[in-house]
Amino acid sequence: MTRKKVLYVISNVTDSTEYELLVAHWDRSRFDLEFVFLNPEADCNLQRHLRNAGFKSSTIIYRGRKHALKAIVGLMRLYRASRPDIIHLNLLEATFYGLIAAKLTGIGRTVYTRHHSTHNHKYHQGRGVMYDRLCNRWTDRIIAITRSTEEILLDWEQVPKEKVVLIYHGYDMAQVPGHDPAEVRTLAARHGIGTDGRAPVIGMIARPFEWKGLDHAIPAFRDVLNTHPNAKLVIFNWKGTPHTHRYEQLLGSLPSGSWHTVHFEPQVVKLFHAFDVFVHVPEDQHAEAFGLVYIESMMSGVPCVFSRSGIMHDLEVEKLQGVRMVPFKDKASITAAVNAWLKEPPDTSARSAFAAHNTGVLRGVLDIRLKMQDLNRLYDSM
Repeated sequence: MTRKKVLYVISNVTDSTEYELLVAHWDRSRFDLEFVFLNPEADCNLQRHLRNAGFKSSTIIYRGRKHALKAIVGLMRLYRASRPDIIHLNLLEATFYGLIAAKLTGIGRTVYTRHHSTHNHKYHQGRGVMYDRLCNRWTDRIIAITRSTEEILLDWEQVPKEKVVLIYHGYDMAQVPGHDPAEVRTLAARHGIGTDGRAPVIGMIARPFEWKGLDHAIPAFRDVLNTHPNAKLVIFNWKGTPHTHRYEQLLGSLPSGSWHTVHFEPQVVKLFHAFDVFVHVPEDQHAEAFGLVYIESMMSGVPCVFSRSGIMHDLEVEKLQGVRMVPFKDKASITAAVNAWLKEPPDTSARSAFAAHNTGVLRGVLDIRLKMQDLNRLYDSM
């Protein structure tokens, strides 16, 4: 049987466990695989990992729209040289320019993964939604990563049902990282997080966008301080957005020393073990396209407070442990849920039990082997 060749086109990614897992579980007997990145620099950690795993990876320098034509021409040349049977596109620039190049060359069947949800409908209703609709029209297939994303494609953007396939992100449930207390203490100290139990730590991972639920989570933390005055709020992934100033003003209204933000921490998953409570409360069902932090936090065993967006809408919540669900946009419920965890905090053994139980439940939905089976079926059908 002739093996099909798959070309992954990815934009603005330099580190990713998603693609590391992809190549670790790739069926080399059935499909050849190559990567091209639209990135601002010629090399990155992820590409070195891919090459070490035996896969060809190249870069087309892309540093914004001024390089759009260069990106399209570069992709056309690559398509002609590589002759892929399937072109799998990921993230906005790679998808948009990659589809244009495929149309102009007539090479390859195309599929793109929809990694975002309603962001453009909320914040870029003109150009952003136009790009989404063009990509939907030009591609042969679209991967929805949750049922909420599928609903956006089918109901909001009127994509034909036969064009969309639901394939969840995958995790290697056989290799869930363990808890290393010494490593956690080192990471926590780097960010001024106490691990001596004297001050409760409320953790969040949220860029400063309205859809992340910050208008309700930050005031809820202010109310938590009424009963736990030494509590501390730490928010990771605090990167610049058009809303940053507004939320920094809101944080600035909290008592001095009760909060701080962290731009980026590549090992933030390990810090779940330093949190007394982890809060993730997007504002509606469709706010998250997937919600990686839901899965990472539940598999760590940290006590969680969640609203039901993205992948949480697809899971049977009653089967999970260590999770308190709250309604959307409900400050009082967030406060009550956080206080409930702080009033009766689970000990280390209970947290470990949460982690083991949740990993077992999620294995039947999100194991990387299930994702690869679904991907292989899709590629076979194209």
